[in-house]
Amino acid sequence: MTESPQPAPEYSSKLEILAKSLLDDKCLIFLGAGASRGDSGESSLPTANELGVAMAEKCHQNFPPYLPLSTIAFYFESRYNRAYLNDFLKDKIDRDDIPIPATITELVAIIQFLEKRGKQCFVITTNYDCLFERAYEAATKTKAVVITYRGGWDPHDRAAQLHVGLDAPPEFWHPRRKQVTLYKMHGCIKDVDDTTKNKPCLVITDEDYINFITNALSQDDGKRILQHARGAIALSNILFLGYSLSDSNFRVVFKATAESYKNDSYAIQYLNGQAAAFGEFDRMRWVNTRDFWQKKSVQIIEAKASVFVEFLLGQLQQQAGSNGG
Repeated sequence: MTESPQPAPEYSSKLEILAKSLLDDKCLIFLGAGASRGDSGESSLPTANELGVAMAEKCHQNFPPYLPLSTIAFYFESRYNRAYLNDFLKDKIDRDDIPIPATITELVAIIQFLEKRGKQCFVITTNYDCLFERAYEAATKTKAVVITYRGGWDPHDRAAQLHVGLDAPPEFWHPRRKQVTLYKMHGCIKDVDDTTKNKPCLVITDEDYINFITNALSQDDGKRILQHARGAIALSNILFLGYSLSDSNFRVVFKATAESYKNDSYAIQYLNGQAAAFGEFDRMRWVNTRDFWQKKSVQIIEAKASVFVEFLLGQLQQQAGSNGG
């Protein structure tokens, strides 16, 4: 009889903390693009880097390394227009033929486990895709509640309705227990249609990110991030899955949400031995990035996201069992 794999000792205590926080309704999960990637050799949605390369080729440009996708997308939109950019993204991302990756499958298993115990499941994502929704519906035969935030819209447009999917005003909305709510903070690819294709319904260009920060931190309840999300961020430990700490996207999200509350945050990073092969610049860049985030109370856990989430489910089952749950 083979023994079940055990989590690395250096993050086993973090699993215990996060599992307890989830069982106490005091942990909030942020889902980033890395969580939408399948294992090596498996068909997956494009990474930010791959999207940037495809945009550069379309523009017949050879952009320098480390240029963020937001800057490339800004150039792409300037060269063409917003409708063309939205169509380009829809063609690349709005695909139901992509297998659901293990990280999201395991995350949905955690959601199911918590829902059965009457916990309030609220997940925030900056992903445009619908992999989580597909995984949840396949596992539960019900649809997740989805709320989309159009934070990239012009903050000076007083008439703009930035939230889609609410059944109450943003300042009064509250999630139902026993059913997950997915808060799509950078828009949803399904939101791109004939009526919105000329609008920044996805946060992707430099200008979109500036608008997002302005809207997210606004004093206007109709513009800023959902009040329930702000409250959950203030009172919860945060688990970031699928984010690169060197990505400007992560910095913007953190600035607009968790930074001012100084609560404990955990970011899963999978180097897979890459650090040993780093050149001097990349090694220095990684060390500086790690130190920068640790000063902001973001604890880095070096693990493969799908494996970490599987261990987290095991820890939840263990704690719930020991408590008679």
